[in-house]
Amino acid sequence: MNARASQQQEALVLLAPGWDDGNREQYDQICRALHDQGWATCCVDFPGRENGDASRQNMNRDQNLKELVAAYDGLVDERPVGQRSVAFIGISYGGYLGTLLSAQRPLQWMVLRSPALYRDEDWLVPKQELDKDDLDQYRRSMRGPEENSALAACAAFKGDVLLIESEDDETVPHPAVKSFRSAFKNARSLTYRLLEGADHELSDQSARIRFRDELMRWMNEVAGRPAAAENGEAHDAA
Repeated sequence: MNARASQQQEALVLLAPGWDDGNREQYDQICRALHDQGWATCCVDFPGRENGDASRQNMNRDQNLKELVAAYDGLVDERPVGQRSVAFIGISYGGYLGTLLSAQRPLQWMVLRSPALYRDEDWLVPKQELDKDDLDQYRRSMRGPEENSALAACAAFKGDVLLIESEDDETVPHPAVKSFRSAFKNARSLTYRLLEGADHELSDQSARIRFRDELMRWMNEVAGRPAAAENGEAHDAA
């Protein structure tokens, strides 16, 4: 077994789709592809298919972050210390929570597709009750780490990052993604990709394929060789 394959087999992936994300089949495919390359994977749903409408209505960000931390702990707890290098893949709401996870648990690699941005206020308010018009307005202006906990976590993150934006995203508009991109000032490397013509949900199959290809290419080239990435220069593509 070569060194690169050994590194992959020693690493773990935690994947968190967006809230009520209907692309679960795509994420199952991604998990299978990563598993075939030697990664141990775990996918966390928000709000979770097992939850009824009543419980879903009451879920807030604090509960969901605790759920994500518990999933992380469950993924790593049964493995030797030397096999706890963790990659995180988060989409929309899952990406937002993943940045906060990085402030509580060590992550070596982070992939964010259209990460959503939320005000720090109303942290305990059920997600379903958040003012959507207010959120949209908040996301359409640049925000900084000094005013947002998720962006502060990004500023403190020192691993490798892949940030993917959908060109025609109305849910997470460009200023929100730009806020995340600007916040990763201490990342070991930052790779940015734009999915031209894609919407937030990746409704078009070609957009889903492009996302999966970009993700797998980056996982192989960067996360698949962490020792090399430690000494490499950060790379960024407009």
